[in-house]
Amino acid sequence: MTAPAISRKVSCRHFGTCGGCDFQDIPYPEQLKTKEALVKGLFEGLGIEEIEDIIPSPETFHYRNKMEFAVSGSDEGVRIGLRQKKRFHRIIGLEECAIFFDGVAGVFTTFKSWMVKNNIEPYHLRRHTGAVRYAAMRHSKRYNELMVTAVFNQRPHAVDELADALKKFPVIRSIYMCVNSGLADVSVAGQTELLYGEKHIRESINGIDYLIGPDSFFQTNPYCCDKLYGAVKNSVSGIGGDALDMCCGSGGITLQIADDFNRVTGVDISEKNIENAALNAGINKKQNVEFICADAEKFAAPERFSVIVLDPPRAGLGKKAKKYVLGSGVEHVAYVSCNPANLAKDLAELKEAYRVKRIIPVDMFPHTRHLEVIAILKRDKV
Repeated sequence: MTAPAISRKVSCRHFGTCGGCDFQDIPYPEQLKTKEALVKGLFEGLGIEEIEDIIPSPETFHYRNKMEFAVSGSDEGVRIGLRQKKRFHRIIGLEECAIFFDGVAGVFTTFKSWMVKNNIEPYHLRRHTGAVRYAAMRHSKRYNELMVTAVFNQRPHAVDELADALKKFPVIRSIYMCVNSGLADVSVAGQTELLYGEKHIRESINGIDYLIGPDSFFQTNPYCCDKLYGAVKNSVSGIGGDALDMCCGSGGITLQIADDFNRVTGVDISEKNIENAALNAGINKKQNVEFICADAEKFAAPERFSVIVLDPPRAGLGKKAKKYVLGSGVEHVAYVSCNPANLAKDLAELKEAYRVKRIIPVDMFPHTRHLEVIAILKRDKV
């Protein structure tokens, strides 16, 4: 996506070098126009009956509920922040993050002071030496609860001292340690250990509460997630019968639409996601839902559903999943995608049996080139 050539004063002192935001110097209405143009260009020629106006985010700053801040060292000391734009191995040390929790600077300071005091080295991405890899954080907007996960290459000494220092922040409700000794540059991967506080923080979307753990899948922008889930719910309301939510994550959409169906079945390949989904169903007293841990590519439901909800990873639907949908006979499909280009490719194949009634763009990611898109499909051929 090419950004419009309009320059404005920006909110964040790190904009331009930090790789976190692309469009912060573009007025928000212009960002929305750019994304709408992208959507129209991508879906042109697919016979879409209607492309709706993009749904804007109610909040455009401090909206993200999850960030993974990399840790590195330099002659100036410890850096905690994000990758420099076009220079992956260089970390921009941040003093703020305009799209995350606005009190993050204090957490950075405490984390760095602990490392310096205890002579604990940051992880070196090329040499694979050092201990500290990431400071991953999740922040609940509705309840203002912060979870911090310190990601280490190897367990360092004085880790309890880090927990003691961090728990002085009233907003921090959970502190985890994750030991990830793998060579791949991923954050929270491997075993996690609760050092302090609650196992989960809480978030609320359209009156439904969710428990979020250190590795739970959850939509990044809770403010706009209300709109996203609401649009999906409106699109399937009144259909009735039973629904299938493939790639259900922690039950985000499953629980939103539960009251509209006799039964909703959620499927996800992650055992932890399914465990969280069951917990979320319990705290919301949703008894007409079930969750199955299975690969969506291999899942073959014996039931006949009236609706299928799809919310796959960025890569889109695999061949077997598309084959299942095409051969299912299900009349209604709601497809949620964080990668509009891959969605367009999948829709070109699903047109074999479905027509695309509506495309609904949702700006879940202000100041970046990304957006979410919902496609509403209806079966055209038996």
